[in-house]
Amino acid sequence: MLKKYNVDWKRKMSQYKLIIFDFDGTLAITHNAIISCITKTFEKFLLVPPNPDVIQSTIGINLAQTFQILHPALEATEIPLWLETYRYYYRTEGEKQLALFSGTKEILQLAKKAELSLGVISNKQLNFVNLFLERLTIYSFFDLIIGDDGEMVQKPDPTVFYSIVKPLFPELNNSEVLMVGDTAVDLLFAKNAQIDACWAAYGYGVRDECVSLEPTFVINNIEELFSIII
Repeated sequence: MLKKYNVDWKRKMSQYKLIIFDFDGTLAITHNAIISCITKTFEKFLLVPPNPDVIQSTIGINLAQTFQILHPALEATEIPLWLETYRYYYRTEGEKQLALFSGTKEILQLAKKAELSLGVISNKQLNFVNLFLERLTIYSFFDLIIGDDGEMVQKPDPTVFYSIVKPLFPELNNSEVLMVGDTAVDLLFAKNAQIDACWAAYGYGVRDECVSLEPTFVINNIEELFSIII
């Protein structure tokens, strides 16, 4: 159970006014669903699936690149069918394996009470992000939700920050925005967008890779975000 916090809501406790979260491995526990659905996709095409640890190491990378990494012989013309197959399994079976990290909802509630703006930027397909935020009953906390809609320039490219986020929050300086994510993709996105980064070390990122990117903060569970943003 999340510990109780004594907060003086009348005083400003953080420089940040917009907190942007990754989804997989930051807000939600999704590795079991991803590993299962990738495994089933390989089996569907009569191929031996990669080791689960190898699959998990690709979380955060966009799905097409993931399949190219896990199956280098995959032809570009075959990728759409692989994506369709994976998404079928994710939609019909994967979502049953999703859960929030302990304390996630409580931290979001505290952030909203502190009048912070909250966003999600994920390389996951947008309709899945929306669906899963709804199913996990945290959709209403977010002022901004960005996912792959077929046209998104994905993280770590900072295009969505400058083309979507900045126009929606024109009053904010970059110094008032914090990216919270668990992989090098998220930390590189923050670095490229010139905003601070908080590494969610409890997620799926490779430690040495993430540490080398020198995130502004490191948290070992989402509850530790409290002292940074509020």
